[in-house]
Amino acid sequence: MELDVLVWEIISRLPLKEAVRCKVLNKDIKARISDPQFFQTWFQRQEHPSTELIYTVNAVRRTLHKITLRNPLPIAQIETPFSFDIEILASCNGLILFDFEQVTKYCVFNPLTGEHQLIPYPLPTTDKLHSMGFAVDYLNSDQYKLVTISELVENSNLFYNFHLLSSERPGLWREIQLRTDSFISFSGNPPVYWCGSLYWLRCDGSVVAFDTRREEAILINRPAFIDQYDLSYGNISTGQNIWLGRAQGVLTLVCIFRRFIVLATYDNARSSWTVTHTLDNFISHPDGFVTGFPVWIDSNQVSFLKDCPLTRYHDLYEYDIEINDYRQGAAWDTVDKPMYCFHPTLASVHQTPFDNVETDDLLYIAAKLNEIRGFIIEGVIIQEGSSSGEVSSSEEE
Repeated sequence: MELDVLVWEIISRLPLKEAVRCKVLNKDIKARISDPQFFQTWFQRQEHPSTELIYTVNAVRRTLHKITLRNPLPIAQIETPFSFDIEILASCNGLILFDFEQVTKYCVFNPLTGEHQLIPYPLPTTDKLHSMGFAVDYLNSDQYKLVTISELVENSNLFYNFHLLSSERPGLWREIQLRTDSFISFSGNPPVYWCGSLYWLRCDGSVVAFDTRREEAILINRPAFIDQYDLSYGNISTGQNIWLGRAQGVLTLVCIFRRFIVLATYDNARSSWTVTHTLDNFISHPDGFVTGFPVWIDSNQVSFLKDCPLTRYHDLYEYDIEINDYRQGAAWDTVDKPMYCFHPTLASVHQTPFDNVETDDLLYIAAKLNEIRGFIIEGVIIQEGSSSGEVSSSEEE
């Protein structure tokens, strides 16, 4: 075997963060590692690639949390102090979207490579912004799009107003509208990216979908089975009772009724929902209050975290295919929603000039991103109250 082939075989079997460091060896290796095909090769050769769940907890102090899932190894959970002026908006295909409120900029960030792009807010409008969707098309085109959704009333007509920005033209927000008969409140569910579209769940079970490739929006009607189950098994009136996410690579709806938990999957070709599981309700109090929430890992069936007030922990319930039901697993400490699923990739972040941003703000953003990168990738925790940037590692290499 030739030396360069042997070197390449070794690199493609290293942990991804170590493989990325090999870019400094020479220009040829740097180009090959940057090619999306390398990530496909690397992923196929990993026996147990890890998944990270990242989320923030707001209490007396604010913390950023990371839970590492690497089956069949045990779960690792760490936390670090986190600034109140930074919000996680989305995570998609290895990129994380942050909102730096202090400098009124969005930031697309790859924690593995350290690359980031600052994006200005859309121009001020009178309509109310509900949430931000983030679509990363990797490995195919290595592009990403940001989509905001808001409500707009013009001459007694109701519209969902979308602002769309592409990574290739980061200074240009375009506007697209979808007419609707009524505004129904959106659930607290973050938008879901699946099959080239972003999906926003409304509280009645209907969904607003935006195709990021065709740049068109549609309204998916409330599933008929919800009304049937409401009449038969009783609706939950307290706590969030409906969620949307990706489970086993499919758009999945979770509905909580007094007696049952119902899972349904969406058929894109037929534009219809199909009930796949009807399970006894194990995450509600007898009085009907929902005490848990779903955990979405793309390759797995949806899991649930149930609050246990006596222990102040959350019990994880995972789907067991052998019994066709959920079983209680590990207890998790200090959890909150939404949780964002993060898989490290080599998705590129487009480099653009930092116009209209003060030097001090650029330095502040760079320092914060470096802390976030160290925490997510290396497990490095920033010591609270440290002014000298002292850090400690909570994970073994």
